[in-house]
Amino acid sequence: MFCMNCGTQLPDGSRFCSQCGTPQVVAPAAQQPVYPQQPAYQQPVYPQQPAYQQPNVQPAGYAPQQTGALLLEAGKVTRYNGGKAIGTVTGDGDFFVYDNRIEYHKKTGNQSGYMLGPVLGAALSINDAKKNPVDTYWFQEIASVRKGKYAGLKETVVLEMKNGKAVSFVPSTKKANPDQICSLIAPYLR
Repeated sequence: MFCMNCGTQLPDGSRFCSQCGTPQVVAPAAQQPVYPQQPAYQQPVYPQQPAYQQPNVQPAGYAPQQTGALLLEAGKVTRYNGGKAIGTVTGDGDFFVYDNRIEYHKKTGNQSGYMLGPVLGAALSINDAKKNPVDTYWFQEIASVRKGKYAGLKETVVLEMKNGKAVSFVPSTKKANPDQICSLIAPYLR
């Protein structure tokens, strides 16, 4: 607001000019319409869905729908070739079960370089894993899945492939339970 006499800028609502002392006419504030206050928007709360549980009993010939969904992150495993009790170690990595495939994310690769010494062997093994970091086993390529034993001590998951080869995984953590992994995969194999 400005003084009506000298034009000095005044704080809004001043009754007198601070410069020349002239009384100021204060116009009443315009009436603003009052609207009812709207309630704040609240995000709807949906009930928690229970975790999906694979049914234990299925009719013969039943195969669940495959969507590519992650079923289990099983953690660290050691892979070796073959389905027998002892095989050639081909690396360490993480094991993921999807509803249409298994992914093995390698941390280390072929262990044969360890014959040259632990440091050089480890470097060669890690480099081997970087060349092809993920092996994928599609369910349509797997003939069967079963539990095995490595050296008669550790339980394994054995994938018998349709091409006649077998690949075994030795879990390194309790998270990778061979019984659970086999029961998850088996219904999807045809």
